Amino acid sequence: AFSGGDGPGASDFAAADTIYNFLTLNTDKLLRGSLNFMTFTTTLLMKKTPRLFDKSELVIQIDDSVIIHPLAMRMVQQYAKEGYQIAVNEFQFAPRYLGILDGIDYIKLNFQSTPELTLKNIIEIARSMKKKCIAVGIDREELYQKALKLKVDALEGTYVAGEETTRKTSEKKTKETEAAKTAETEAPAT
Repeated sequence: AFSGGDGPGASDFAAADTIYNFLTLNTDKLLRGSLNFMTFTTTLLMKKTPRLFDKSELVIQIDDSVIIHPLAMRMVQQYAKEGYQIAVNEFQFAPRYLGILDGIDYIKLNFQSTPELTLKNIIEIARSMKKKCIAVGIDREELYQKALKLKVDALEGTYVAGEETTRKTSEKKTKETEAAKTAETEAPAT
């Protein structure tokens, strides 16, 4: 139980309280109109923080600290029943993860530290259960290519962000060039 002292639980509670207060004041300004993945600690789940968001705009991410906490997992299961989508960070072939597969929608796989054969097996099992797989930690071309080869549903990482920025910049320059050419050909002769 929380005693209000200076122990490790006090700082977790204080951090959760600060995050909760920030989200309470800003949810109408933040994260609207798109699907957002947010990691929730046990404390944030118990404060019912996910309910600050529309079910269609939030994926509740959980990690090992939530999975091993019985009360937190009951709350996650309740959120899933209410229609929230659930993602598991750094999925592993372990009984505690396999036991919750039915209630999750997304499996996030660390491509930096997980062997390729393990990734392939997890992705095959996930697909057979209609789960989506997200490759995380994609910070270089080699991991990007591995993720494409294994046909994940989405990618996350600094390399992906850089590629997306480069692609958008190239598309913008192409459109600007095409617009300039069109303007030149359509301009009246003087």
